[in-house]
Order: sequence, then structure tokens, then C-alpha cells
Amino acid sequence: MGINVLVNRKTYFSIVIFSFCVFFTGCFSVKPGTTKSGKHLFDTFFVGEEGTQYFIKPLTLVNKQNKETVYIDFTFRYKNQVRDSVNVNFSLISAKVFKRIDRFKLSNTENEIVCTSLNLLFNEKDNKLYKSRFSTKFSLEEFHKMFDDNNWEITVFNDGETESFIAENKTKRSISILQEEIFVLF
Repeated sequence: MGINVLVNRKTYFSIVIFSFCVFFTGCFSVKPGTTKSGKHLFDTFFVGEEGTQYFIKPLTLVNKQNKETVYIDFTFRYKNQVRDSVNVNFSLISAKVFKRIDRFKLSNTENEIVCTSLNLLFNEKDNKLYKSRFSTKFSLEEFHKMFDDNNWEITVFNDGETESFIAENKTKRSISILQEEIFVLF
């Protein structure tokens, strides 16, 4: 009888511990469903004396005429003042392969940033289209002004031809959220 009581106590104790674990894990993992955080649009990393590094996840701009797309993402650091540059990576999803680009322009109704120094990272086949990935840099001071107006347009100049891509409503909302979550701090 002593062994049965001991086994029952161990079983009872195990059930109580398990119940507490489930209860506390459940309580601490609850997140309100109505949170309107912009954290799904960017990641932050503390980098010590240099402040915080921000990675803005890819934003999508489209060319409705030929159904091509640009995905663009940004990485920069900020502490107390705007003095850094922004690493810009973008992918052109197009029916043609871009081996080089003469000029790249990001603009809205108030501002524009033009780059002529673009580095091809790679080209690859993406179904029936091609993905051409490029990298460049912007001034952080110019870049943060772009968030004052969410009507973004990207223009790619190559061999005398231009292709324009515009922000659709979802991207415009994302730009506005990024302004409220990140660039209001500047």
C-alpha cells in the first residue's frame, strides 16, 4: 500500500506541475489580435555604440502595363542623428534580363533620389520571368524624407528605355506605417 500511495503522489505532483506549466505558458504567449504594430514590416537589431540597425522588409511596386514588379528592401543604422547611408537592394521581376541599369530613381510628389552606381548581384529565372537583383546606396537624410509622402514611384533607366513602377494601396499603407513606427523618431 505504501508503494501505491507514493506512485499516486508522484502522479498527482506531475499533473500539478504540468498544469502550471501549461497555464503559465498560455498566459505569457497571449497577444492581442487587434495590435496594429508595424513590426511585420521591419526588424531591428541593437548594434551597441552605433545605435539600432533597421531592416525594412521588401516593399512591392508594380508596372501595371507589362505586369512587372520591383521588390525593394532597405538596411540602415540610426542612433541620435541622421548621418549614415542606406543599403538598398531591389529585385526586378521582368520578361527581360537586366544585366546593368544606367540610372535608378525613387521618387514621390515631394522628393526624389537618383542613383547611377548600381551593382548587379545576380540574375535568375523565376518561372517565365527573370529576377534581376541589384544593390545601391542612398543618403539616409534623403531617404527618410521619402516617408513624408507614400506615393512612391521607381523608375529604371536602361539603354534609352524607361520603366516605371508605382506603389499600390497596400504598399502605400506600409510606407505610412513605417513613417509612424520608425521615421517619426528622426
